[in-house]
Amino acid sequence: MSGAPPAALGRRDATIALGVGVTALLIAGLQPVILGGLEREGRLTSSQIGLAATVELLALGLACGLAAAFLKPDRVRLKMTAVCLAHAAAMFATAWTSGVGVIVMRGLAGICAGLMLWMAISMITRAARPERASGVFVTVQTLAQLVLAAALPATVVPQFGINGALAVLGGISVLTAVAAALGPDRFTPLPKPERGHARLGLRPLAGLLAAFLFLAFIVALWVYLEPLAALSGLTPQQAGLAVAVALGMQVLGGAAATAVGRRWRPAIVLVVVGGMNAAILAVLWSGPDPALFMGAVAVFGFLWLFALPFQTLLLIQADPTRRAAMQLGTAQLLGSSFGPLAASMVVGDGDVKRAIALSAVLLMAAVGLISLLAASGRSPVPRAGDSTG
Repeated sequence: MSGAPPAALGRRDATIALGVGVTALLIAGLQPVILGGLEREGRLTSSQIGLAATVELLALGLACGLAAAFLKPDRVRLKMTAVCLAHAAAMFATAWTSGVGVIVMRGLAGICAGLMLWMAISMITRAARPERASGVFVTVQTLAQLVLAAALPATVVPQFGINGALAVLGGISVLTAVAAALGPDRFTPLPKPERGHARLGLRPLAGLLAAFLFLAFIVALWVYLEPLAALSGLTPQQAGLAVAVALGMQVLGGAAATAVGRRWRPAIVLVVVGGMNAAILAVLWSGPDPALFMGAVAVFGFLWLFALPFQTLLLIQADPTRRAAMQLGTAQLLGSSFGPLAASMVVGDGDVKRAIALSAVLLMAAVGLISLLAASGRSPVPRAGDSTG
């Protein structure tokens, strides 16, 4: 590898970059509100809900991956301002559409959001402490989703319908465009790989596959949480409370990872987290009483976001050029799309506990790859400089 680690951004520029990424991922926590509301208003069918959600997340992940591979880290202000405004336009346009039109607009919004997420990932991979930057990002992102998911249905939607919620999200994207225009205009280029090693090696590819499988395991279970809660005797209100508690614990998990990230080896942490998640799956498979179910789901929520910053560190150790870390968001988003798709095919019209079995298989595969990475040796995480890129 040639060259020094990339220079870190100043605090203001880093904050703006993370803010653009947070706006990009708001929809990940608001899809049930937005798409479910469109279905209630007769603008989407039940099957179109799943299609719209999958199209948007896939477009987001693929656009982010392509941007990481090909988008030059210069003229960032112009690029991100334009993309944020296009994202706002897609939000506003969704308010005027129904059916296939909604799916098309959500796909366009996903493309814009993927490009916006590139800005946050570019900042995280260049940070002096990437695990801390990642922890802050996932914590703020989840907190913002939680606040809007609670506030929009209670305030805007009853008076203005789902179009009101879409208008709020479009307005947030416009404000984000203003912020992007004041943010960093370039990122320091990442270190160039050695001659003959332009492609990612097996270790970073294995790390990306592990991240893909880990997120697939999480979301495959998450989307079937309510029917699994019913099997354990929880009422719909208790199931909703379990989800809310899990979201709150996600915030705590991200904050905890931010505090302890660099002190612990990422591969060891991820293997231990995998073992704890395996125990949670065993508990859920046993059909626990409501109190134990809610406790298991709370720990599951905590571990979800606690693990994500350590995935960033794992990728940087596997590939000190940080090119693999630039693709981490893509791997996570594609895994988040693959998990529920695979679960829906496995469950079908049968027992929803099959989702737990699928999650267990995905989890074991992810932990197995991480264990192989740990056994094959590691490189120290290079620290970035303190100057502004």
